[in-house]
Amino acid sequence: MIRRRDRRRQETIDDIKDTARSQLGRAGPAGISMRAIARQLAMTASAVHYYFPSRQALLDALVVDGFTSLAQALRTAYEGAGPRPPGEQWLAVCQAHRAWALDHQAEYLLLYGHDGASAIKQGNPQVDQAYSSAVNVLFSIMRGAVAAGEIDTERIEAATPASLRRQFVTWRDENDGSGHLPDGALAACIITYAQLHGAITLELIGHLPPELADHRALFDLQMVHAYAALCQVG
Repeated sequence: MIRRRDRRRQETIDDIKDTARSQLGRAGPAGISMRAIARQLAMTASAVHYYFPSRQALLDALVVDGFTSLAQALRTAYEGAGPRPPGEQWLAVCQAHRAWALDHQAEYLLLYGHDGASAIKQGNPQVDQAYSSAVNVLFSIMRGAVAAGEIDTERIEAATPASLRRQFVTWRDENDGSGHLPDGALAACIITYAQLHGAITLELIGHLPPELADHRALFDLQMVHAYAALCQVG
C-alpha cells in the first residue's frame, strides 16, 4: 500500500513536471523556469528545489519521461499483431515514431534538440536507460533484417571509410542493444536513424514545401525508400 506521504510526494513531482511541460510547449526548453513553476504552484522556490535540485535535474526528468513514453509506443508498434517482414516492421515503427512526435511536439524537440543531447552526454544512468530503450527497438529491427538477409551489409561496409569502421568498433562495444551487428548494419542503422529524425524534424518545424500537404504519404515514401536503399538487389 502506498503511504499518503509518498502519494503526495509523487503528486507534487507530477505537478512540477506537468507545469514544466506547459512552459516547454509555450517557449521551448529556454522557457522552463523553476521560479515560475514555484509561483504557479504556490510553492517556494526552495520547495521546488527540494524535489529537483537544479533546472538540469528537472530537464533530465522530462527527458527520461519522454524517451520512456516514446519507447513504449515504438515497442508496441514493433511487436504489432503478429510476425511481419522486417521492412513492414520498420515502416510501422517509423509511423509510430512520427505519431508520437506529432502528439508531443515540444517534448520531441527537447529529446532530439540540444538539451536532450546534453542530457545524454552527461551520463545520467536514468537518461541513458530511457534513451537506450527507444534506440534498442531500432536495433531490434536491424537485427531481424540482417538475419533475414535483406540488408546488403557487404555493399554498405565497402562504401564505409576505414576511419568510420574503426569508430563503429567502439560504438558496438559500448551499445549492448547493437547485438554485435556487423559494420555494414551499424552504418545502415545510423543512415536510417538520421533519415527518420530528419524527416520528422523538418515536418515539425515547418520546413516542408507547402505544396506537399500530404505529410503522411510523403513520410511513408521517405521511410520505404530509406529501407529499400539498404537492401540486397535481386
